[in-house]
Amino acid sequence: MSGVISDNTVRSSGQVAPLTSATTDANDPARDTNPTDGLGTKWINTTSGQIFICTDATSDANEWTGQTGTSIQPRIIFAGGNSDDASEHQPGVKINELSFRNPSTLGDFVDFGDLVATNQYFAGTSNGVNDRGIFGGGYSPNATDTIQYFTCSTAGNCIDFGNLTEARGVLGACSNGTTDRAVFAGGGLASNPPQYDITTDRIDYITISSPGNATDQGNLVRARDYCAALSNGTNDRGINATGRTFSPEVMRREIDYWTISSTGNSADFGDLTDIRMAPATASSDTNERGLFMAGSYGADYGNEIDYITISTTGNATDFGDMAGADPAGYPVANGVRGHPGGSSNGTGERGFCMGGYTNISSVQSWYKQIEYVTISTPGNSQAFGNLNNMIYGMANCSNTFG
Repeated sequence: MSGVISDNTVRSSGQVAPLTSATTDANDPARDTNPTDGLGTKWINTTSGQIFICTDATSDANEWTGQTGTSIQPRIIFAGGNSDDASEHQPGVKINELSFRNPSTLGDFVDFGDLVATNQYFAGTSNGVNDRGIFGGGYSPNATDTIQYFTCSTAGNCIDFGNLTEARGVLGACSNGTTDRAVFAGGGLASNPPQYDITTDRIDYITISSPGNATDQGNLVRARDYCAALSNGTNDRGINATGRTFSPEVMRREIDYWTISSTGNSADFGDLTDIRMAPATASSDTNERGLFMAGSYGADYGNEIDYITISTTGNATDFGDMAGADPAGYPVANGVRGHPGGSSNGTGERGFCMGGYTNISSVQSWYKQIEYVTISTPGNSQAFGNLNNMIYGMANCSNTFG
């Protein structure tokens, strides 16, 4: 990656100076490296993902300070959603909280900051080790076109980024990692709740490092809401799958794909093993495997995990099943959940499914459990930890891919 990193700052002689250049290399910067632009120069170790900032550009005595210590802090971020945790929230209330966890260490999520506003059924992505997280769209409480951003490795609140071309929720989002483009695909245009037959086939894009409004990139094969998206990072393929179409109302299983960096419409990729809406997604970045986990079949819910090879079109294959006891105690509902959140730690090979809900015998069961799988190895999920609240319809991203 090269170019201007205009939004980060360092202090130079009491003034705030922009990071004006970036170097990528397989090694750490040498002490006697004299950056052309001096203080604030950014260096990315492409082997480890470590990021260094030059804080003393004295010839042959440079100081390179790693972001948050010696390297970027790997994090998966969960945000917003609809909470039914009576200990902290009134039933059915949209929340604005962000929480995070190091994806390599089992345990519970902890508080990170707040969204610009409460939100549900929005979509998240990032530019990977460049450390910027992005959320867009959702219901807040009505359909919104707001895009917001934050620095993944630094706890704090989200900041306004710009606007989508249409206000919409239950959409998909993915990116091509450090190549710096994010896309938002499909979604529902109705105000609130997202249950009316007004959907879009639009694909928008933004440059993640440059705040501003989204631009129309093209269209999906068909308009639909309750989408789920993923990508293979810098290999530049975006995937959007599942959802619901209307006239008549139909739950979908089809998968679309497109080239993230090129404007144009999506094409047919194949099909999932079953219909579903709003499953959790995860991918192993350049290792080319994408997962679709659990999801809603309308009035029913599933625990299946499907996988695809992102670079090769074709139908999905069964990977395994979600585990985790149903909060209401239904033994037949083991791992079954709709509208969960999904994320991954990129080439670290862990895929995560978190939160969600079921409705069995007119009793709603809301999850706070987080399950994980090893993306390269088919099998059932395992327990990772818990969210702060029982949540569904959240957005997720991570800073762990290239």
